[in-house]
Amino acid sequence: MSDLLRGVYLAGPMAGLAGEEMKQWRSYTALMLQNNGIDVLDPTRRITFHEQCLDDRGLPDNIARRIFKQDLRDIARCEVLLCDMRDHPQAKAQGTVAEIMFSHMKNKTIIVFKNPLDRLNPFVQAMATEVHNSLDDAIEAAIAYSE
Repeated sequence: MSDLLRGVYLAGPMAGLAGEEMKQWRSYTALMLQNNGIDVLDPTRRITFHEQCLDDRGLPDNIARRIFKQDLRDIARCEVLLCDMRDHPQAKAQGTVAEIMFSHMKNKTIIVFKNPLDRLNPFVQAMATEVHNSLDDAIEAAIAYSE
């Protein structure tokens, strides 16, 4: 396995979201990045849509730990974390915040996108390399950092 991948990891809430909600922005982002020759690490590839739609109690502990370790490995290998921090009332972003902290500690570039009226937690704001109010602007930044 290679050490560092010149690529982008797509972080964002999954718990509490339907499969399509998790995948829609990631699929669009992956296409845009891949069209610019940038590798993408998408954590939603790890489990089926059926399993993704289960609530936190539905995922067996060993599977959850395996996914956690695989996600950390992906983050350690990438250069950029592109992170969905939009307010999703039905979703939990606890894992996403942990990924941001892990990335910050690994000195990764952290690109956050949110809706214009959403407010970020001060810790997330401080760890972000850049914060954007649109996905397209965040993708442009990720491309620039990946060149």
